[in-house]
Amino acid sequence: MMLNRTLPFEENLVVWSLVRRYLCEMRRDQGRPRYDELAADAVARLSVSGVRQLGKILRSERDELRELEGDRFADSLTSAIRDLDSRTQILDDLLH
Repeated sequence: MMLNRTLPFEENLVVWSLVRRYLCEMRRDQGRPRYDELAADAVARLSVSGVRQLGKILRSERDELRELEGDRFADSLTSAIRDLDSRTQILDDLLH
């Protein structure tokens, strides 16, 4: 795990807890993953830099999953990343 030095320590902890929650949600057996709830939580709790860092980490995890476990989990994580990206874009548009 790589610690981002540009984010405060507390925000890094939130980012990594969200990464863990995303990965747990991805492996969930019952029902659809609740990525929308996680993305809403991320946007509410993190700065724009924190949300971007979260997206970067999730992309890295997705790439590793594609190599190791196949496409099912990676495709699921792609859906999560798209939802997070769209929320980030909306937030960015509101701030500018």
